[in-house]
Amino acid sequence: MTLRDLQYFGERTRCRVAFTVVELMVAVSIMTLIVLALYGMFDQVQKALRGNVAQVDVLEGGRAAMELMTREMEQIQAGNVPDRTNLYVGLGRDANLGQWQLPVRQELLDVNEYRTNVLQEVYFLSHFNRQWTGTGYRVLASNLKSQAFNQFALIGVGTLARYSTNIHDSDLARSNLFGLVMDPRPVNLANYQRLVDGVVHFRVRAYDGRGLPLTYLTNNYVGVNMLNDNNTGETQYTFTNVGAPAYLELEMGVLEPHVLERLKSFPTLAAATNFLAKQTGKIHLFHQRVPIRTAK
Repeated sequence: MTLRDLQYFGERTRCRVAFTVVELMVAVSIMTLIVLALYGMFDQVQKALRGNVAQVDVLEGGRAAMELMTREMEQIQAGNVPDRTNLYVGLGRDANLGQWQLPVRQELLDVNEYRTNVLQEVYFLSHFNRQWTGTGYRVLASNLKSQAFNQFALIGVGTLARYSTNIHDSDLARSNLFGLVMDPRPVNLANYQRLVDGVVHFRVRAYDGRGLPLTYLTNNYVGVNMLNDNNTGETQYTFTNVGAPAYLELEMGVLEPHVLERLKSFPTLAAATNFLAKQTGKIHLFHQRVPIRTAK
């Protein structure tokens, strides 16, 4: 084999191992598709993981709050004082703005079907040893700078908060325990402690010993005043003297955290309300029937 033959063989070999531009482009395209597919799969796994973590957080927080309220409301006791409140349930009203926590309608899957969310506040009286305890639950909005509560949640979503204070047995008749707990001014709202964020629905209903609901249409019970709330159609309860229900029914709806964060980013109240109305599937509902141990 001559030198020229060896050179020709080398040139043929180099030609066989080289890649054309078309082959390189095909290889890069395939690798790009593989990377995009893997990234999409990874992103979906991450979203599913974040969703599961958020649901676990919401369920744990909601169950803990329901357990706390159930345990406390079971201990409701009448103070046997004519002008002192044993139990109060009604809509919250911001003292500074003069606005009620009005209901928010959310769209369901069927056309022209809605679910109405209400944000009520509840106060109740309980007794332990020689002290009376007044406890209140409200859905409030916090000051973004200090994280302290300074007003009611007026856009249909807020934080369920709790506050309680005690007085001695001898002070019940001359002290306004209801006023100490349920004062709507910001100076008192700052006393409330955070329980659950993203609450869009909080309702309490009362029942008698036969399991029948107490409503303003059947307002013939001793020691209870029931009024129709024109804003929601719900009954506002004020139990005094020896009045107390046999059961309470608690309902609470909690919005998922990532939806709550997106809701806070809307610049106007109208935009936030419209967005919230379409998030029915992102709400976890909790329901509990609470027997009042001291009920007769």
